Amino acid sequence: MGACRPITDLQELLGYRFDDQELLRRALTHSSLEDSGTGGDYERLEFLGDAVLELVTREGLLERFPAESEGDLTRRKIKIVQKGNLALHGRRLGLISFARTGKSFDRSVGGAESLAADIIEAIAGAIYLDSGLSAAAEFVKREVLLPSIEDDKGPLADSRSELQEYCQGEGLPLPVYSLIDRKGKDHSPIFTIAVLVDGHEIGRGHGSSRRAAREAAAWKALATIERTE
Repeated sequence: MGACRPITDLQELLGYRFDDQELLRRALTHSSLEDSGTGGDYERLEFLGDAVLELVTREGLLERFPAESEGDLTRRKIKIVQKGNLALHGRRLGLISFARTGKSFDRSVGGAESLAADIIEAIAGAIYLDSGLSAAAEFVKREVLLPSIEDDKGPLADSRSELQEYCQGEGLPLPVYSLIDRKGKDHSPIFTIAVLVDGHEIGRGHGSSRRAAREAAAWKALATIERTE
């Protein structure tokens, strides 16, 4: 990907200066870099930053939407922490230009998107180790949470649309809905529909119409995603 920009420039963009500069350097280092060494890339920091992002996002949503149900808050949270949304904010900050990658790094659009999202999480983890939760939370709120809420502050879309957006953001195939069963009399049928993503069933719903059953299946799928992330 060519020479990367100096990390001093990134610290100006982030509005945060690291006491331990090595933490930021590691947060920008992809495992493809030949001299990264074991633990020298951003993967461990990304693991930590993912937890920081989850905590700060959940707390922020509780404050911003005090009247919403747990299910609606969960759907908002999934949209914010999904890779596609993180990549959007990573591109806005120009993180790709600071990334340290090796010759084998996938330079396609998909590879760059994933890298930008990973680095957002790694930086959150690095700031946490450098200064603690308060500083890391300030970064997450300023660069991810508040911009995401501002972009999507209206009412939630239906579950099918939310699930489709999630799949697109994660680079997954679009959901496929399959009729499993139909019971009841003609004037009051009950449909059972399963939703599959990449060939795997992740939700199953019931309804008095195919549309209602698909919506219920998508809602169950979103709940499954929340439990497994």
